[in-house]
Amino acid sequence: MHDQIMEVLTPRRMMSVGNLASSLEIEPRELQPRLDQLEAGGRIRYALSKCAGSCSSCSGCGDEAEAAEPVVDETAIVISLEMLKEEE
Repeated sequence: MHDQIMEVLTPRRMMSVGNLASSLEIEPRELQPRLDQLEAGGRIRYALSKCAGSCSSCSGCGDEAEAAEPVVDETAIVISLEMLKEEE
């Protein structure tokens, strides 16, 4: 499954956890442990977003003191740290 995740993610360089899960046809909660393993292995990193990348869908930012630590959920952005291998 790790290779499948990287095959979808790497050409795009970054995706939300929700979109990545949808592309792989699994639930975000099923994807999360695998992403944590990839992060621990240095293959991906997270860029957290409260707004899912679009203020038009935002219901408001709320109080900044609301969450002491950001939560990785399906709106979190996953960034591939691997480069695409060019075909010869």
